[in-house]
Amino acid sequence: MAKKDKSGKPAKSASLSMRIRQLEESRKPERHTHNKVALSSNGLAMAGRVTTELVAGLVVGTGIGWALDRWLDTSPLFMVVLFFLGAAAGMMNVWRAVTGRGMAAGFFDEKRQAGQDDPPPDEK
Repeated sequence: MAKKDKSGKPAKSASLSMRIRQLEESRKPERHTHNKVALSSNGLAMAGRVTTELVAGLVVGTGIGWALDRWLDTSPLFMVVLFFLGAAAGMMNVWRAVTGRGMAAGFFDEKRQAGQDDPPPDEK
């Protein structure tokens, strides 16, 4: 049986608590940063992502348009319309990736709390 101190708790836990406290005090306080999703610093990785976003938008839009055209027995009507819609979606995703917007949930809330957002146009 373990020895108990006056509080009724085992002596080992008091010693462990003291060692943990000393270890925490000896460490430098680290600055808390939110690193949910960071932009890649590697240029090739960003170029690959931009290319993938554009191609995926075009392929998905064109594919859905082609399928609708076959199903509804229309000429290239839906394929052309959804090609341009997919291109627009791909460009929007590239803009989001390059500017860092929409990278993680709460991105805008964190920025607003940090006071980095511009005031609304009424307050300027």
